[in-house]
Amino acid sequence: MKCPKCGQPLKPSQKDPDYMLCFNCRKKFKVPGTKRRGEEEESQKYANIPPKKVRDKREKEMRKAYDELLSVEEERPRKRPKRRPEPEVEDDYYDLEDDKVSKVPVIILGIAIVAVAALIIYMLLK
Repeated sequence: MKCPKCGQPLKPSQKDPDYMLCFNCRKKFKVPGTKRRGEEEESQKYANIPPKKVRDKREKEMRKAYDELLSVEEERPRKRPKRRPEPEVEDDYYDLEDDKVSKVPVIILGIAIVAVAALIIYMLLK
């Protein structure tokens, strides 16, 4: 076959056999009478997805295995796990009422906080 523009012989493309290449004018031309690859393999678009027959067969197998699994679980009595009684931990942190602690340091600290707050407010308003 010859190039329609320059008349030089066309060579088949290595990447896509549906095209012929002209090395003289650097053009590619589609070969008439060839089917596109997409039309030939229209039923299977992706390489990693198996045909419908294979998918249906695997789906039936999986459903059957799943139903068998459920039937085995229904036949087997369920065992409830035994609860272990939690040991009671004695916490002495909150038992302050037994200790005789003087409230005087707490009162003095409260008065000091109020006095410092009053001093800060007086300095800000001045």
